[in-house]
Amino acid sequence: MLSWVCAFCLLGCKKEKEEDPEPIPRNFSQIVMDGKPWNQTLPNGVVAATRTVCDSCWMEPLDPLYKNYFTLSISHFYDLEEYKKYPFESIYLGAIPIRTGEYKFAEVFKTPCRPDTIPQAIFFTSEFDTGKDTYHILPSEQQYIRVTKVDKATGYVEGEFMMTFIRVAKTKDSTSPDTLRIQPSRFSAFIGANE
Repeated sequence: MLSWVCAFCLLGCKKEKEEDPEPIPRNFSQIVMDGKPWNQTLPNGVVAATRTVCDSCWMEPLDPLYKNYFTLSISHFYDLEEYKKYPFESIYLGAIPIRTGEYKFAEVFKTPCRPDTIPQAIFFTSEFDTGKDTYHILPSEQQYIRVTKVDKATGYVEGEFMMTFIRVAKTKDSTSPDTLRIQPSRFSAFIGANE
């Protein structure tokens, strides 16, 4: 009888094991902008999705210093055959170090992937294949990119970012706001994979 009481006490006092969060799929982005997720099904049944492309810096073949940086391009599009190749919003992140850590973005977008640069971010809106508005980082608001996992053997990178963009150029028929806030969002990708 005493052994049953001890067994019940041990089971009742056992701490709940915290479950690890599910890993996010490769070449995937989970963006939250102005409180709304990019990946969602709209009320009319159309799916809005993201396409994530990750590359090493374009200058890598010229100088080994550039092998330490990657770029991330995230496109937001309607998942309909005629619209898949035309994103209506895009985020480009460049000159991100291929190592774990937290980094701040430069205020003004410059050509990324130089060994002396810091991470860059730019946001675009478009209509079919025509660009509309351009946004740069608003430095007075909290912003970062946090690389949380790197596997140099496979080229896998994972992390999260948060930033606020302010419009620096717009078209006369633009309906986009002057400020866009990207709440904490996640990414995972394989450098060089375009899936």
